[in-house]
Amino acid sequence: MREKKMLRRTAAGMIAAVLMAGGISTAYAAETPGLSLGNDGAVAAEISLLQPDSTYYFPVQYTREDGRLVQVRASEADALELEVRSGEALDGAEIRTWNGRCYVRLETAGDIRDGERYTTELTLRYDRGGDEETLDFAVTAGLRAASLSSVQAGEPIPVRTYMPLYTVAQQMKLARLNLWRPVTFVGEGWSFTGTLTAKGTVDFSVTRESIPAVERYLDGAPAAYLGFPGGGNFENGKLTIDLSQFREEFDGTVYAYRYLYGRLYRIPSSYDAEANTITLSVTNLGRYVLTDEKIPEATIVD
Repeated sequence: MREKKMLRRTAAGMIAAVLMAGGISTAYAAETPGLSLGNDGAVAAEISLLQPDSTYYFPVQYTREDGRLVQVRASEADALELEVRSGEALDGAEIRTWNGRCYVRLETAGDIRDGERYTTELTLRYDRGGDEETLDFAVTAGLRAASLSSVQAGEPIPVRTYMPLYTVAQQMKLARLNLWRPVTFVGEGWSFTGTLTAKGTVDFSVTRESIPAVERYLDGAPAAYLGFPGGGNFENGKLTIDLSQFREEFDGTVYAYRYLYGRLYRIPSSYDAEANTITLSVTNLGRYVLTDEKIPEATIVD
């Protein structure tokens, strides 16, 4: 269990270009006068379930007594204060400015992938010339378990990014439905086939982020990365990866390695140049490196 409490004064900074550019806007709203947070795209701070290990930017806004909704300007950044009161959903929270506006930046924790929901309570304060406005709000983060309502026996199971968890009970249901034969899960650019053993919750969340230590070791050699948080156990597992999803171009045979505890371990695999896929033989899921470089077994890279 983590206990976090932090009180951070506003610090100006440039937010990454994941936010749409735009000027200070004024609009009419039917909201009660006071401080509020806008949405990050389709994500609402107090309503949406935030994803683990993710960063969100919620615009700070204020509804005036006449009903006008205005964005709090970057020039007022020093008038804002954000306090994290309690909870385990976040690894970081602060005020940031970009393009003339103020935002609440929230960074969710990465180790909340067990299907539970984690909540953090915060307070945002806004000093309007001696009159302090306060917004108490809470955010919830976690992962949803998959829905099996449309699953048919013998059919591939589509993995949805917002519901990537398969609990032990769900795996048992799938195993019985398929008469204990291998089951295929299909994600974006990958598929996994194996016989379910239901020894733990499986998380099919996917990352394609590079591993800095491996990048340094390869020193410019082309490599692609596909990683899963891990969990679960399968008999005769086969992970097939579509190489066309990566920008890297490989020269010749592609090899697969698992990155584990700072080392690279060769994974038995078969490369299909015509289909531009590689199939790995695995019993559980982890972080994989794909490259046309031959690397000695258990090479230390970190």
